[in-house]
Amino acid sequence: MIELIKQKLTNFDNDPCYLVSGEKIYSKYLANKKAQSLCKTNDPNELWSYIKFENYVTHKGEEPKESLRELYKKRAVQIRDENKFVRIWASGGADSTCVLHAFREAGVVPDEIATYMQYPGAIHASQNAEVDFSLRPLLKDVRKWWPGVKIKFYDILPEHYAWYAEHAIEHWVSYTQLQPAACGWQIPYEIYPELLEQSMTQQTTNIYSGPDFTIGLDSKGWYYKFIDKPYNYAFNAPFQQHFFADPSCKELMLKMAYTAKQHISSKATDDTQKVEDQLRGEWDIKSGALKEMDFWLPNNVEFGTKKNKKNWIGVLNRGPKASLRMHNMISSESGQTTLMNILYFYKKMNIQNPHWFTNGNVMLDWIGSATNKVYFDPKGF
Repeated sequence: MIELIKQKLTNFDNDPCYLVSGEKIYSKYLANKKAQSLCKTNDPNELWSYIKFENYVTHKGEEPKESLRELYKKRAVQIRDENKFVRIWASGGADSTCVLHAFREAGVVPDEIATYMQYPGAIHASQNAEVDFSLRPLLKDVRKWWPGVKIKFYDILPEHYAWYAEHAIEHWVSYTQLQPAACGWQIPYEIYPELLEQSMTQQTTNIYSGPDFTIGLDSKGWYYKFIDKPYNYAFNAPFQQHFFADPSCKELMLKMAYTAKQHISSKATDDTQKVEDQLRGEWDIKSGALKEMDFWLPNNVEFGTKKNKKNWIGVLNRGPKASLRMHNMISSESGQTTLMNILYFYKKMNIQNPHWFTNGNVMLDWIGSATNKVYFDPKGF
């Protein structure tokens, strides 16, 4: 029996969220819907005056002297010390692979490694290439590192997709990105009640890697900020905590920001001009693809770097993993029906509120929101 989770279950008061007239909302769709109800004019831009995306990561200060790998390990120890039960969600990508290695190198042990396979249309191995070719080999090592650690698969099956598409389509769309064959991180908790039972009985943290960030330079100096789209999977995931960017880990976030700054500064090649005069703008930082971030990477790095991400345009073209999921979805009659139900809901949203979407087109994704700029370097430049 699937039990829908509509309220935020958390140990903190500073989880990433949208603030809509002071109310915390953990869904892009629901935040837009609430803000739309507050609009008093027909001006489509009025909506955005009511919505603010916030993740409460506002760390500033001097660059930490410790190396990134030392800080990754320090973060692992912090998480272990603060929680009775630590579950790491792993996919086989660069971020979660780095998290697992950080725990190992720090000499601390999680209680569970969790993942889920997504089968929107049919149960077929080709759908989950990242798990099969990257995560499973890593899990063989994990069993040697930590023989007593639980390794659990919480698979999302075609019948689960079909149930949501038929009975809870608005809920499904509310808590995931606009990708028909994807699902939000809270979905396994709704399908597998033992996940919540564990979290409700003792201090539990569910560790998700990421998120990525944006680095920028303007007349005030260097700053970082966060875009909301990568969070749409995870807003309402119960008892979640991000490993890399979190209000509780100042030193790690600062070190990553300074590392990104140095990477971008290296692109200034004119010795006759100051760096700040040559470089003005913003750059999206995919940490696992940046050599200077010194990640422990998967053996199959193709699943970690996302080198061609700039070519991912629209909700149906989100890279290799999304393409595999879509192929799986249309491979069965059940999956095709699920897809049609989801696309029909997309169409309704687009007709009613085209100003929610890029160029008025739901297939080009939501119009994104960003946190405030955080000018992290006290020296400015």
